[in-house]
Amino acid sequence: MTDLSDTTDNTDRNISVSTSVFSQAFYRRKQFKITFIALFLATILAAVFFAKTTVFASLDQEREILSHALSVQTMVIKAEKNYQVRQKYAGNIVAGRESDHGFDTAGLLAEVLVNDGDRVKKGDILARLDMRRLEARKQELDASLAQAIALNQETKALLDRAQATYDRYSVLVDRNHISIQKYDDIKFDLIALKARKLANEAAVTLSRAALRSLEINRDLATLTAQFNGSVIRRYQDEGTALAAGTPVIRLIENQKLEIQVGFPQSAVAALKLENIYIFDYQGQQIETSLRAIINRVDQSTRTVTAIFDVTSDTKNIRPGGLAQLAVKTTIQQAGFWLPSGALAESRRGLWSVYTLIPYKGSSEYSLLSRQELQLLYTDSDRVFVRGTLQDGHRVVTAGIHRLVPGQLVRLSESE
Repeated sequence: MTDLSDTTDNTDRNISVSTSVFSQAFYRRKQFKITFIALFLATILAAVFFAKTTVFASLDQEREILSHALSVQTMVIKAEKNYQVRQKYAGNIVAGRESDHGFDTAGLLAEVLVNDGDRVKKGDILARLDMRRLEARKQELDASLAQAIALNQETKALLDRAQATYDRYSVLVDRNHISIQKYDDIKFDLIALKARKLANEAAVTLSRAALRSLEINRDLATLTAQFNGSVIRRYQDEGTALAAGTPVIRLIENQKLEIQVGFPQSAVAALKLENIYIFDYQGQQIETSLRAIINRVDQSTRTVTAIFDVTSDTKNIRPGGLAQLAVKTTIQQAGFWLPSGALAESRRGLWSVYTLIPYKGSSEYSLLSRQELQLLYTDSDRVFVRGTLQDGHRVVTAGIHRLVPGQLVRLSESE
């Protein structure tokens, strides 16, 4: 009994030991699993935290980058097939007529009736010569005419008497009542009187012609204005002995003005006769009509002269001034119009402009790209260029001195 009880106790102890060992192993395995799961979860949490931290850091960095983006003003460009060149040409304002008025005969200047700056009308008296010699000459010619008329009348009376005598003697000679000698004397006396009559008539005509010439000289001894205008120079004063053709008064026709402009031969083709052209003169607009184009190249200036008649009011326009005409010429050359502030100086005589490339698909932020350009024409605050630009490109229009290629920028709030 004792042995059996001992055996039973040993068996129970062995079973207890085995159970204890099994329980410890089971707990150790369970603890390992729990630890592994905890470590796994911790790793995942750490990875998530790290990823989240990285994302946040990346976002913070992106925000930092975007916050430093400069604001720029831009525009979308449009391709053009041609452009117009606006060139200014200066022209001289000249009077329609301008001449020196003087006497065509020599004489003593007796009177000058106008001064510099006076306005005159056609036919107004400007000056007179001393006409005492002309008056004396007229008296001589009047006497000569009277004498010639008297002699002509006397000759006519003698001719009538000689004609009557000749008619009677013609009858008598046929009847042999007078001699042939007597008849010949009467006939030749009649012929002589007829010749004298012609001479006397010529003398009368000559006297009358001399008087008419004298009247013309008297008229020309009074100097009159040949057109409406203004006196710009008084050359002589009273008492001056003048030679024939000496200028006394210089007169310009300031109510009829014209503008003479020298154009390059290439620009003349764009002008049309009788078209209206507007000139600028001291801040006012002058309307003109193209009257003529001189068909010759000026050898000193190598230009072709065009003449424009002033059709607007000429009251405040003075001959001798300069007026400017702006002419537009179309140039067949493709390119783009840009504001002058968009250009930056580049290499080898070229220019450059900054275009925008969207940053990561953003419509607000962009990266800058430099495009090389050739400047074709400058018009005030804009330029016409050609180069590597494309229709629809967005370019920076101002503040380019702050920019470099590849820089991040954002559109201004106004856009």
